[in-house]
Amino acid sequence: MAIFSTVGLAYYNNYNQETKLKSDAKKLVGIIELSKKKAYSSDLKESCSDFSGYRVTINAGSYSFSFGCGGSYETVQSYSFSTSITATIGTGNLDFKPLGLGTNLTINSIRLKNSIISQCLDITISPIGIVEMNETLFSC
Repeated sequence: MAIFSTVGLAYYNNYNQETKLKSDAKKLVGIIELSKKKAYSSDLKESCSDFSGYRVTINAGSYSFSFGCGGSYETVQSYSFSTSITATIGTGNLDFKPLGLGTNLTINSIRLKNSIISQCLDITISPIGIVEMNETLFSC
C-alpha cells in the first residue's frame, strides 16, 4: 500500500509542476496578446501626443507590461513566474507599435523551464506578432 501511495504522490507532484508550467506560459501569452491588441488599437493609458506602443519585457524570473510615450516606457504591471519556472530563451523586449505599423519582433521564441521536473515548453512569435504556445512538454 505504501508503494502505491509513493507512486501516486510522485505522479501528482509531477502533474502539479506540469500544470504550473503551462499556467505560467498561458499568463505570459495573455500579456503578450494584451500588449499587442492595445498597441494595434492605439489604446492610450494616459494622454500622449507621441504614442510609442506597448512593450513586454521578459527576464529569467519575471516579465512586465509597459506603456510607451515619446520613446520612453513606463511599467504598467509586473509579473513573476512561479517558483521553479524560468525563461531560458527569449528574454528581452517585445515592442508592439501603434496600429501595428513597423512592428518587427526579433524574439521569435520563448522557452519556459520548470527546474523541478526538467521540462520545458516553447512559445513562438512571428515577426508581426502572431503568438502560439506549444503545450507539449519536453525534457530540457
